[in-house]
Amino acid sequence: MKDKETVIQFEKDASDLNLELSLDSDDVNFIKHEFTQKLKWFEDEFDELFASKVHNITEKDIELVHEILDQLSETINEYRDEDLLYELVSTLNNIERNHPEFF
Repeated sequence: MKDKETVIQFEKDASDLNLELSLDSDDVNFIKHEFTQKLKWFEDEFDELFASKVHNITEKDIELVHEILDQLSETINEYRDEDLLYELVSTLNNIERNHPEFF
């Protein structure tokens, strides 16, 4: 089993290497822009869904909040970049600041 894990890890590492080598600055800028837009969408959706729920929070609302935040946190796995991680943390901080009742 360990050999299979090693092969999978090697293939994963090799694919990351190829991706990094083939990206030019336009591609990187596009990816960063796409990621930023996705974060903005999450923040806007969160605001829209929960702006009126300050005093009327149900268990279902809390479950939905956790699902949204989990999905938002998972987006960093798609990009793996320190600058983008900073953007993610910033977005999470904005959501927490605007909706402290969920944190």
